[in-house]
Formats: sequence, C-alpha cells, structure tokens
Amino acid sequence: MTIHSDRSLAVSERFPPGNNGVIDRRSLPRETIDRIVDSDRRREVLRCVLAADEPVSVRRLVATLADAEYDPTVGTPIHQLRQRIHVSLCRTHLPLLAEHDIVRYDPAQNLVAPGEHASAFESLLELDSESSEQPIAARLE
Repeated sequence: MTIHSDRSLAVSERFPPGNNGVIDRRSLPRETIDRIVDSDRRREVLRCVLAADEPVSVRRLVATLADAEYDPTVGTPIHQLRQRIHVSLCRTHLPLLAEHDIVRYDPAQNLVAPGEHASAFESLLELDSESSEQPIAARLE
C-alpha cells in the first residue's frame, strides 16, 4: 500500500456534514453569543463563511477583511494590515469560533467552513446589518 502524503482530501472528507443544518440555539450560552458577535472581525468571518458554497481559505478571509478595514488616510500599508488580520484570525478569532463549533477550522489546510452552530448566527447577522437597537443576543429568544 502506497501512502501519498501530498494527496489533497476532498471537501467532504475534510469537513464531514453536520446535522443537516438543524441547530439548537439554546446550546450556546448567551455570554458566548455576546462574545462572538461583539467582534466586527468575527461577524465578518461568519458572513463570509455562511455565504460561501465551499470551505473558505484563510487567505480569502484576510483579503476580504483587509479590503473592508483598509483606510488609506490612516497610513498603514495594506500589506501590514493583512499581516495583522492574519495573525488575529489564526491566533484569536478562528480558534474561538472553532471551540464553540461555529466554524470548522483546519489550520493545516488553512480552510474554514461553517460549523454546527453557524446557521444560528445567520439571522442575527442579517438583523445586525439592519442596525437594530436591541442587543443581538436578546434576539435569540
């Protein structure tokens, strides 16, 4: 038997399907939900991952976030901003989202896919973009 170390796994092998999108919103504590949606970067990561038809590369997430955050009047070069975003995603945001199964993060492949609890945030993100005055976590009830 020959083992091919460079063999790329199919998407379905890397990220097996969950429970067909059925999510119990009460399985995440309100504090966790507040913590997740409190960050602009985490909300944008969720929007990107939920909108994609397949796992999203970390590189694509970094580019999307950098384009959204870039302000040429600040004086920070776009390359430096991308580096900062990459570090914050890989060290903070993606591990936190993966810990609560909101995304599935494969650091070896640098891919991110929706986790079991991702779709619970879909309606919250839509409401957030409408800029409602009610706190996002309160909208779960």
